[in-house]
Amino acid sequence: MPTFQYVVLDKQGVKRKGLCEAENRTMAFSRLQEQGLLPMQLKNAGQGGGARTRLLDRPRNWFSRIRLDESFYSLGLMLQGGGSLAQSLDLLGRTSSGQNARIWLQIRDAVEGGKPFSQALADHSQVVPPVYAAMVQVAEQAGRLGEVLERIARYEEGRREFRERLTTSLGYPLTVLIIGLGAVYFLLSRVLPRVAGIVDASAGSLAWDTRLLLRLGAWMESWGLPLVIMLACMGVAAVAFYRRKPGLRRRVDRLLWRIPVIQKGILARFCGLLAFQLQAGIPLVQALLGSAQGVRSLYFREKIAEASREVSTGQPLDGVLWKQGVFPDVLLTTISAGRAAGRLGAFLERLGHLLERETDATLKRFAALVEPALILALGLLVGFLVLAVMGPIFDLTSKVR
Repeated sequence: MPTFQYVVLDKQGVKRKGLCEAENRTMAFSRLQEQGLLPMQLKNAGQGGGARTRLLDRPRNWFSRIRLDESFYSLGLMLQGGGSLAQSLDLLGRTSSGQNARIWLQIRDAVEGGKPFSQALADHSQVVPPVYAAMVQVAEQAGRLGEVLERIARYEEGRREFRERLTTSLGYPLTVLIIGLGAVYFLLSRVLPRVAGIVDASAGSLAWDTRLLLRLGAWMESWGLPLVIMLACMGVAAVAFYRRKPGLRRRVDRLLWRIPVIQKGILARFCGLLAFQLQAGIPLVQALLGSAQGVRSLYFREKIAEASREVSTGQPLDGVLWKQGVFPDVLLTTISAGRAAGRLGAFLERLGHLLERETDATLKRFAALVEPALILALGLLVGFLVLAVMGPIFDLTSKVR
């Protein structure tokens, strides 16, 4: 049986440390609470210090985003261990810091004032997605708040790991591009003008490629910063215009929907959310609308909203989506098979995992192809610059000899 090292507060508020044997962390948490102790930290005694797992006291700062997986996991454990909601929120707020502490203490105050926990979460929609608040509302009515919070935490943790894999896959090509462009700018703005000055002082002539790069470097030195600022302002203005024009967003999202990797990514997100809500006991129509809100594509949202209205009249979901003619056969087949088996949530969950793996594999293949092409292009560009820099030096050396 695993052994857990704990840090707790006793009834007098004194911090104590010790060891506890339990089947898992949830059982260890419950046993400590049964003894009248308030767990602050649990750590598997068999793990090294670098692998320690903190439930409540992970360091945070004002600029960090709320980690919903950690916060909901802690709340779920405390509620399943017999703690009250207000007490659990108070503990979570006091053991957090910065923005996290402020938000959780505000939610605690709202709950103590008589507001439902789901409504208190909905008031902070900038950090808690509305779909999670809807699931908490259903869990409150069913008396399964701790269990649902833990399931939300596990789902959010899986989503975070998926995003981190994508970031890692695309991070190396971006790093190579930034370093390469930095080297090009350094050669054009610092090295090449000095070499040209030496050649001019020696009454030498510059080759055409060197003259071309000198003009380019002078232009970049004069207009480079204003151009970067102008492009940044244009980018910000374009994003703001795009967000304020639903018609434009709809047309762009409709074009993006035709790109296979983007379509799979949207469907993976939607299937995961829909399966998660169905397994938590949320009705199909409400789950469809909530899951669609978790997707950024306005075109996709409108299609699901249309489907939900028809489903609310009693029509089958797979038939409604088939009539729209925009969804892939794999989704329609999965929904049809899930309905026939009475396990729609489980079938959609499997499809969501499959689409996530396919999206991840596609982006990794894309990054694997981009990396050598990018390195080759930057190598040729830097090589051309080096030849343009070293050419005049070789000419001067030959003349001196």
